[in-house]
Amino acid sequence: MVELKSNDQTKKLGAIATFLDIPVTVSPHKSLNSSKGVIRSRDLRCCSGEEMVEELSGVTHARRIKVRRGEDKIQTDTVVLTFNSPKPPSRIRAGYLTLDVRPYVPLPMRCYKCQRYGHGKDRCKKPAVVCVRCGKGGHVERDCSADPLCVNCRGNHAASSKTCPKFLEEQAILRYKAENGGTFQQARKAVVVEIHKTISTPTFACAVKSQLRTKPAALPKDGGRSAPSAPPRGKKPRWILRLPVPREQQKLKYQPSAGPKSPKDRRPLGKLSIVLRLWRWMLRIR
Repeated sequence: MVELKSNDQTKKLGAIATFLDIPVTVSPHKSLNSSKGVIRSRDLRCCSGEEMVEELSGVTHARRIKVRRGEDKIQTDTVVLTFNSPKPPSRIRAGYLTLDVRPYVPLPMRCYKCQRYGHGKDRCKKPAVVCVRCGKGGHVERDCSADPLCVNCRGNHAASSKTCPKFLEEQAILRYKAENGGTFQQARKAVVVEIHKTISTPTFACAVKSQLRTKPAALPKDGGRSAPSAPPRGKKPRWILRLPVPREQQKLKYQPSAGPKSPKDRRPLGKLSIVLRLWRWMLRIR
């Protein structure tokens, strides 16, 4: 596989018929040179896939998604477009419409025979059918009454569950491939590395929880109702020692207060205070 940077290099390489006197054929890669995107519009409901391929630039295939309701298949407004570029465009022009293009993320491929991901039923090498419910071989789901057990993650659910960790991992790989391009192996490697980083790095809550389990906090005998112990005599708390003392107060000596003043030392009442007291006394009488 050869990766080229421009269309001119692709044309020159495609014209090569021999390499070191060995006949060769050059053909573009089927999946790496194309991408898929999803558009949605009610105005394109009457347009067929052939019309979209002819009118839309850069589109090689168009497929409208259908929904089964009962025995009928109803066409939706969602169309999956295949572009002749490694990454789909962010938006396209369809006449007077400007439509946003979202990356197409397909559902993970699960084998209906062995219930494993990554291949289909036609390419499965398992000799017997595996039950999607209990993960054991020899019977199908409709004949099974055992407890659910996933064959992929050994969880308490069926292999077809959308909450299965293996299903979520495969879906994340397909989403990474659709958004960033590249091969399936490159996307799997990038996603698995991120998953291992997330699992190996404990969160703050998990770290605190583990410390509480290993080293339980010792409770006082009285159940924590006792008051905090005071510092011993002759020693001041650290926060008091750190307080700065102004220079003006460093030379001052402690002088005890003189106590309450005697009635003789009190100041005589003024005229205003006497009037106020008489007015209050008159209000009380009324």
